[in-house]
Amino acid sequence: MSDKTASPRWHFAGAIATWLIPGAGHLLMGQKGRAAILLASIGMLWLGGFFIGGVSVFDRKGHPVWFMGQMLIAPSVLVEGYHRSLQDPAGQPPRPDDTTGTYQPSYGHIHEQGVLYTSLAGMLNLLAIMDILYRDPADPRHRYLNRTPSPTTAPNNNPSPATQSSGGAT
Repeated sequence: MSDKTASPRWHFAGAIATWLIPGAGHLLMGQKGRAAILLASIGMLWLGGFFIGGVSVFDRKGHPVWFMGQMLIAPSVLVEGYHRSLQDPAGQPPRPDDTTGTYQPSYGHIHEQGVLYTSLAGMLNLLAIMDILYRDPADPRHRYLNRTPSPTTAPNNNPSPATQSSGGAT
């Protein structure tokens, strides 16, 4: 089967790896540079939101629409489960004046910024997942492993005009 008639390939392992760790799917496909850029940019955005707002920014019940963006990175689901375990049996976070609480949730603009950063990181990771999930094998831009020079990029066997000797009679 030639490249032009090959069926598209779905890269589920790469998509799952990208969901677990941003850039991991691209690393599996052999794109080390792109993987590093995705890990650094998406990872730092997610970590920035997490450090700004703390575990309380991951709240599935408190803001479910934002959590849909956050859950596009796997660690968000784990942190949200940890956040639920810190709440009291009624499911309420500790009050700001409660000194016996296990953590202090963030409030106001700090909380909103943390939620926004982590949600944006998740949505950017969705783009990375979509990028790695579907690759057309007929497209030469998507061939990463075992690259061989194509005939259009192979060196020309004809000598250049500067190296040719003059063909005149002496």
